[in-house]
Amino acid sequence: MKLLLKTILALGVAMHATAGEPATVRGLADQAVLVHRITKSVCLLFVGAQTPVHAEDVAASVKELSLLSASVSMQSQANAHLSQEVATLTKSAQQIVAGDRHTVPVTLLLKTNPTLAFHYSQMRYQALSQVPHKYRASYAVLHELRVVSQAFQRDLCLFLTELAPTGAERAMIERISYFKASLDALIVGNAVTGLVAAPNIHIKVILGKVASKWNTLEAILSAAASGDMIDPRDVQLASVLGDAILENLDQISDRFLAL
Repeated sequence: MKLLLKTILALGVAMHATAGEPATVRGLADQAVLVHRITKSVCLLFVGAQTPVHAEDVAASVKELSLLSASVSMQSQANAHLSQEVATLTKSAQQIVAGDRHTVPVTLLLKTNPTLAFHYSQMRYQALSQVPHKYRASYAVLHELRVVSQAFQRDLCLFLTELAPTGAERAMIERISYFKASLDALIVGNAVTGLVAAPNIHIKVILGKVASKWNTLEAILSAAASGDMIDPRDVQLASVLGDAILENLDQISDRFLAL
């Protein structure tokens, strides 16, 4: 709940965005999602999980992230540093997929991932929301959940390797708590944070689908965060569930934009 309050307060700045700003909350969340997806897919290559599939996913995600990042950078010189970080992440990922698993590309990938995630989060605070004022807090949290859904997948895979950073378990526990509290608030509302209940039956039904998948995913994540040995099959299941949740959240984003 503390993280949820922090997110809402920070995202309040985004409510004052003007139509002249090129970046949107959804567009920046899309890029953050790809940052985690690339890292997760590269990690899955290390554990030998469906190598061709994940190599193709890295290639497709790198291409999409590079295009989206270039578009934002062309619109604002202030984002030039962000573009450089994206280049570092994507080039490192491509090197690893090509067979270079030495320390340098792996370290660069793992170092750049959280840096980019943080920068995209900060940018979303000031981005154009595109939804009516009373729904902006909910819309912002919705996109935080899109990003977190992919961060879960990244971290689960890293737990299978020796690449997980110090404190990864604690961070996982905090993300689980944040996701659960935020999902509940999106469904029934939260007066403290200013989140309104699901504005229509269509959004409520899709949120219910997310909650159903979350029940299964949460158990896998909680076990990993508690230090239990992780079954690679659970990582694959979590990947499927995470992608299905992301698809549902994308649908909800479309519904909010249509309000």
